[in-house]
Order: sequence, then C-alpha cells, then structure tokens
Amino acid sequence: MKQNVNLEFLPEYNAYGISDEQMSAFAKEGITPILQLSDEDYAQLANKEPLANQPIVGFLMGREKGYYTIDMPYAKAIAQSGVRPRFLTYNENLAQMDGIDGLILPGGSFDSPKEFYVDPQKVDSTPGTRAYAYITSIMKAEKEGIAILTICAGSQIIGGMHGMKMYPNLGEYTNTSLEHKTKELEAHDVFIYPDTPLAKILGEGHIKTNSRHREAMMPNDKMSDLKIYASTADGIPEAWGNEEKNILCIQWHPEDFAAQGDTKMQKIYD
Repeated sequence: MKQNVNLEFLPEYNAYGISDEQMSAFAKEGITPILQLSDEDYAQLANKEPLANQPIVGFLMGREKGYYTIDMPYAKAIAQSGVRPRFLTYNENLAQMDGIDGLILPGGSFDSPKEFYVDPQKVDSTPGTRAYAYITSIMKAEKEGIAILTICAGSQIIGGMHGMKMYPNLGEYTNTSLEHKTKELEAHDVFIYPDTPLAKILGEGHIKTNSRHREAMMPNDKMSDLKIYASTADGIPEAWGNEEKNILCIQWHPEDFAAQGDTKMQKIYD
C-alpha cells in the first residue's frame, strides 16, 4: 500500500526530511511512503507557478543522523525548475519510482564498488545500502527510458556503471595544481566543450564552479557510451553524459549557485 507523506523542515540541517523511526513505522504497517513537499513548502521554494502538466521527478535522498534528507539548495533548485519532486529512500526506492518522469541523483559521501576504480585492488571500499540504491535506481530509470540528472557522487556512480574509471584520490594519481576539494563557491574554471548537450544548456566557453570531490573520473571516455562534455584546465572531467539516453552528469554542485539566484546554473535543473 502506498501513502502520500509530506517531508518536515529540519532547521538544524537546513533541509527537509523524514526520520528513520517514521520510515520503520511505515514498514511495519506495510506502507510505502510516497514522499513529497507540502504545497506550502513547494510554493515558498519555487516562488513561481509550476509547469503545465507538472512532471514528477524522483530525488534520491541523503542522510543526516537518523534522517533521510534533501538539503535546501537541492530543494530550491528543483522546485524552481517547475517540476514536482518525489523523494526516494534506500530500501523503497524502486517502488517509489513508479510513475516518475525524471530522476536526480545527488552528491554524497559513500563507498563505490571497487570495480569502478582504475586500481580496484588498492581501494578499500565496501558499498552499502546507499550505493546500491543509486545503482538500482539508475538501472530502473535506464530500463524505462527515464531522463537522469546526476550530481557529484551520483555522476561518478553512473560513470562507473557505464565503463568509465575513477581515480580514488586525485592527489595520488595526478600532478594537478588545482584544488578539487574545497568549500569555496567559486573554486576554479571549467571549460565546456562546444557542440555538446551541456553547451546547449550553458553555452560554450569557461564558467566558474565549486569543487567538492577527492575522487574523479579519468579523462578517457573511449571505454564508455558516456561522452565528456566539460573539464578543468588539468584535464579532469567535470561533466559527461549520453544525449540519446537523456543522461546528464555534473561533477560540481550547480544547485548551490541556483539557490542563490544564478539563472545560468538553474538551467541545468530546468
């Protein structure tokens, strides 16, 4: 049985969420909660009218000390796009995805499968429930032809699933002089390749992005059906995807800009 449930605002995390206790109670009653924002919260975040025939977009939630959460920048960027978000948890994600029109997989800190890395034998990685929720969500979306937008770790997961390889630590495997793990809003330049789907969204040339990743994809897309759309000056991929399959992968966090009114970065969510 499915039941619509509104997320609560969690001021201590500046996020919307639902507690593990609530999820356990639903499980005991045999209920699959269809998690959403209340109309009031949605209207406050969007600050505009929703799209006509409003699409439903699934978002795989993060974690904060006993809660499933979506951070405020993600919530605002998604609402501003005009779609209706539906929030996915790790054990119920496939049932919660029924009927969605798009899927967003955010960043986060968790282990990826060893085989995704350039030197898997050197990686101490034990993927858990969260990693497999990403993987199974991607598998279902691709099987059903659902458009996918991924951010940071979400982009690395889908890259690994499509044959791209990942550096476990940029400092160990490259001679880069750029800082790729920083809290700065504008960390470095990213060059968007011409004649790519990302160039159609943001335009060609350089943009300033944030950068919050220690791991990164190798600059080689010949082993994958995902093609690199953008990179930094040191050659590290910053965006990739497959236009035919409606997959767009972004390594930085455009929602941090979009939530502050950056209309260019908002176009990625739009």
